[in-house]
Parts: sequence; C-alpha cells; structure tokens
Amino acid sequence: MRFQLIRPNRADMKAQYTLLRPAFNQVHEAKFEFDFCCDAVTNKRASMYHLKGKGVSVRFVGIVTDDNDYLILAMTGKGLVAAAPIIIDTVKSQGYRAIKYHTVRQGMKRILQRFGFSVLATTEYDTVMALNLEGC
Repeated sequence: MRFQLIRPNRADMKAQYTLLRPAFNQVHEAKFEFDFCCDAVTNKRASMYHLKGKGVSVRFVGIVTDDNDYLILAMTGKGLVAAAPIIIDTVKSQGYRAIKYHTVRQGMKRILQRFGFSVLATTEYDTVMALNLEGC
C-alpha cells in the first residue's frame, strides 16, 4: 500500500474535499465539522492523505494535538480493515503518543476496537476512541 499526501495547492483540491464529504454523514453539525476540516488542510494545520492498495482506497485527514496525539478528523473510503494496521504503524513510527478518533457509527467503533482502540468518552453525538501507542 502507498500513502499519497494530498497537498492543499492541488488543482483538484475541491474534488478531493468532495470525496471526503461522506465521512461527515450523520455527524452533528456536519457542515461546520466539514468546513473546519477543509480549512485545517487548506491552512496547513492538518494533512490529508490517500492510502491506496489492492482493495483499499482510504482518504483521511489528521492533525497533531498539543498532547502529541494524532487526531483523525475524517476518514472515508473502502478497505478500512486492511488499511488500519498500515495507518497505525505509520502513526506510531512518527512518535505520536496516541491515535484518537471520534465516530458516530457503531460499525466503526467495532472495527477500531478490533485494533485495540478503547472508548475514552461517549457524548450524545459521538464516541471518542483512542489507541495508546506508548509502550506498544
């Protein structure tokens, strides 16, 4: 599998953002969250990647928090189960403390738990999941 950094100055950036939009289905205040994510990429506070391989085409946006956690703001595509170990290993190799992810989908929660993510918090809108990378 191969990571491709999607730089915000690409000519097709609007199309890239459109491909990311399904990640916000069912999200509370989806337009605000989508706009925040796109703005973070455009202004280089977050990075957008496309992970491609056999049966895998996953786009995601990640941002580094003040606590040295890698927060995935959005993820969409196909082949997440195959992509997850690659993403986890790559984030871990960069020295981040943890990976965090907010989800509204029970299926995503089950997938993440298979990879060692635990529930940090549950709100009326989403579930916050985290994978501690220290000592792994």
